[in-house]
Amino acid sequence: MLSVLSDYWRLLLSFLLALIIGWNLRVPVFRMAILKNFVDKPNKRSSHTGAVPNIGGVIVFVAFLVSFVLFACFKEVAELQYVLLGAILIFFVGIYDDFLQISPRKKLKGEMLGVIVLMVGGDFYFDNLHGFLGFDYISPWVGIPLTFIALVGLVNAINLIDGIDGLSSGVVLMDTFFFGWWFYHIGDMEYALLCITLVASIIPFFVINLFGKRSKMFMGDSGALMVGYLLGVMAIKVCRESINHIAGFDLPAAPAVVFSVLAIPVLDTLRLFASRWMQGKSPFAPDKRHLHHKLLTIYNGVHRKATFTILAMNLVFILIGYWGRNSSNELIILVDIVLFAVLFFIIDRIAKRKLAKQAAG
Repeated sequence: MLSVLSDYWRLLLSFLLALIIGWNLRVPVFRMAILKNFVDKPNKRSSHTGAVPNIGGVIVFVAFLVSFVLFACFKEVAELQYVLLGAILIFFVGIYDDFLQISPRKKLKGEMLGVIVLMVGGDFYFDNLHGFLGFDYISPWVGIPLTFIALVGLVNAINLIDGIDGLSSGVVLMDTFFFGWWFYHIGDMEYALLCITLVASIIPFFVINLFGKRSKMFMGDSGALMVGYLLGVMAIKVCRESINHIAGFDLPAAPAVVFSVLAIPVLDTLRLFASRWMQGKSPFAPDKRHLHHKLLTIYNGVHRKATFTILAMNLVFILIGYWGRNSSNELIILVDIVLFAVLFFIIDRIAKRKLAKQAAG
């Protein structure tokens, strides 16, 4: 609607509008959640006490949807309408689960539907691996299944790290800001707009989730699934548009750069899935062995310390990816995996020693 404005004004006004909408929605959404009993009650796996509203994703969704629809130029980028449609579908799958607790299988089917709409309607999938494992341009027969697995996997990875205050929203904030910065500098203003609007939509929730006392809310599946999906869309777009740009912003090793940006949720989820599989358990079986659970043990349950530690780690991985953008994909990914393994080993050892001391009295 307002896409006739200059790029600068579209970016600025969309950011401000999303920020204002998100901030002003926090109180009415909180009150509605309390009134309708849309709350998360603590259980043996919870790291919080007391019933906390779990529909904070509504704030992110409404702020993003209104602002992006107003300022995006859908005619410029054909797949944008399908990006948005997929996000809407996945949001409603999440909100349905927040309200009624649907089975994991039904939720997964809903996520798959949103991803399929994007790939088929928007003709949007990986088409270039930029030399990773010797592959450059790839056919749709390879790109479509790869995109499907990557997007559905990332949606769930972001949801799975949504276990402590500010973590999933903070990681998505940082990663989205990086992608938005890159899109802006290569001149892809529609995806820069998508990123900056999502950043502004998440900020109010991040503040109340991490620092709120009386009005604390959780993102819920509605928010975590949607932002995970949008983050995945950005990652794929980076791989599709990573060469022949302004000097200093080409990403010859685009898959590895994207992997670095997403390393924390992806590697922690893969580690857990592998561990559960080796123990004969379902990969989706809940437990308290995430990276953030280890840090909560070290920090005596203080969420902010655990969250900011992981965000600092996330920044390191982002910098590794960008600084190594001219290296080989395999080398950067290997560095990411080794660094994550070392960091997790150290954190796990410290957490176990602390538990042993507590048990010994």
